[in-house]
Amino acid sequence: MIGATAVAVVACAALILGGGSPSAARAAAPSFARDVAPIVRETCAGCHRLGGIAPFAFRTERDLASRAQAIVAALEEQRMPPWPPSARSPAYVGEARRTLDAHERQTLVRWARAQLERPGAARRGTPVGTPSSSRIAPRAGESIRELAMPVSYTPTGVNGSTDDYRCFLLDPKLTRDELVTSAQIVPGAASLVHHVILYRIPGTSAAEATALDRRTTGPGWTCFGGPGVGAGTSGNPRGLLDDAGWIAAWAPGWGADRLRDGTGVPMPTGSRVVMQVHYNLLQGRRPDRSSAVLTTVPASGDLTPVQTMLLPAPVELACRRGESGPLCDRTAAVFDQVDRFGADSALVATGLNVLCGKNAAQPVASTVSSCDRTVSRSLTIQAVAGHMHLLGRSIRVELNPGRPGARLLLEIPRWSFHWQASYLLVQPLRAEPGDVLRVTCRHDASLRDGKPRYVLWGEGTGDEMCLGVVSVTPR
Repeated sequence: MIGATAVAVVACAALILGGGSPSAARAAAPSFARDVAPIVRETCAGCHRLGGIAPFAFRTERDLASRAQAIVAALEEQRMPPWPPSARSPAYVGEARRTLDAHERQTLVRWARAQLERPGAARRGTPVGTPSSSRIAPRAGESIRELAMPVSYTPTGVNGSTDDYRCFLLDPKLTRDELVTSAQIVPGAASLVHHVILYRIPGTSAAEATALDRRTTGPGWTCFGGPGVGAGTSGNPRGLLDDAGWIAAWAPGWGADRLRDGTGVPMPTGSRVVMQVHYNLLQGRRPDRSSAVLTTVPASGDLTPVQTMLLPAPVELACRRGESGPLCDRTAAVFDQVDRFGADSALVATGLNVLCGKNAAQPVASTVSSCDRTVSRSLTIQAVAGHMHLLGRSIRVELNPGRPGARLLLEIPRWSFHWQASYLLVQPLRAEPGDVLRVTCRHDASLRDGKPRYVLWGEGTGDEMCLGVVSVTPR
């Protein structure tokens, strides 16, 4: 682990395909209330709502009719509903729920085209309705742990930064060893929140976190890069990459996650949760109070623990040909990050190049970032995600690329920062010591806003990342 501008397409767009004459559309247009509204309510309204990530809300029949032309255009380009993985990617759990069947698709297309044939016909305010709760329903034996920031926090930048990373200590009040079986993170001010990560820290680190909170003005504490207090299994960077101490994450488009049956994230007695929230201040500054809901079960030998492996790759994206400016110099760009995020940020670019076997002394700028990690223990790959920022074009995560039996874990050929998710494999994959996990990202400097600059791996929305996130269990 996963803001900025809203999705600029209609959430049902790619679904409305098909033919039919104008007269057929007029004769057989579906009923909005009976046929169309239920589909829109459950498939589209989660994003197309007031305060959602889409640029306009679908509240009534009139709202949809007024967007008919845009809907048809987006449909023909097959951009919606968002399903980023390519056809080459493996099958994922829940894939069918995030697309529509042929009947639903045809229902929407017939209604939308009827609106284009009869402009102004749908002037009624027939409501779409409220989508069913996306909250994960607890199962037998599960406890609900509701967590929220203690008080609202209004983000602010430092030294001109437009990003604020803030951590908050939360207590799930565990009196026994438990495992988290599902998580739902709800950003309070969704348009400001770039991502949220829930970290597990041991109870012995609670005093350290509390002291850090008290020393910091306002609620929580500044925490670029991580929680700032004990997380994961080791202080060694490679150990933290093998077990990042994540419980769950949220980014735009990423909803509630239930782990595979029989698995869970370990939470020993007394464990605390650190909620790290990354705010993008380009979207404004107003109070936020994000929250999370976890389901947990008592730890037992029947459940398999889940860990999060991180696969970062260095980013070295030079200014484009013909561009110039002080930040086109790599060293100047590094010091700019230091000004915004502190001295440790200067070590990240070098460290990632070393980790990935690149030339750290003379890094080579490229639009392609990649890194290989050798598996050190037997494990089973359960889920995979990718993360980049606004300059990302594509991302791919592979197992044993170029070897016999190579497997593609995830391929997103058209990256959208506004739609990120973790994908649970229908068929988990085994990996053995000596196997290789590779992440590959493509970036495009032409997508950059603002002054020309050499772009490195960085914590800011205007910086970049190339990150594979792999959920694994012991074999």
